[in-house]
Amino acid sequence: MLPSNENLPPHLRIISKRARLEIPVSEIHFIEVFDWKCIVHCNAGVQHETNMPLKDIQNRLPSGQFIRCNRSFLVNLDHVSSVEKDALITDGGASVPISIRSRPEVRRICADYFWQKADIT
Repeated sequence: MLPSNENLPPHLRIISKRARLEIPVSEIHFIEVFDWKCIVHCNAGVQHETNMPLKDIQNRLPSGQFIRCNRSFLVNLDHVSSVEKDALITDGGASVPISIRSRPEVRRICADYFWQKADIT
């Protein structure tokens, strides 16, 4: 009998430089589109490049944990250390821009997420 995958943390499966990767979702800080490729930014500054569209990556990630703050970035809320007027700051120090149109909703989603997390702990 094969072991169950139910207790394993979620992973994002991508192909990067002709290699299949399984990246633990908890290690992903944010994903950006740059030069028609997606770059997955992880712990310790590690980056993985893939040709997979951002929308497809978003569909593979746990809903509610990641937020699309503009058309080129997807951010893991677990790695957001602060919310500024026009950017999300990750715990790795990266500044991810928030589109003008998305600012009210991004702020609301972040506040709800942080309050929910605070209630659990």
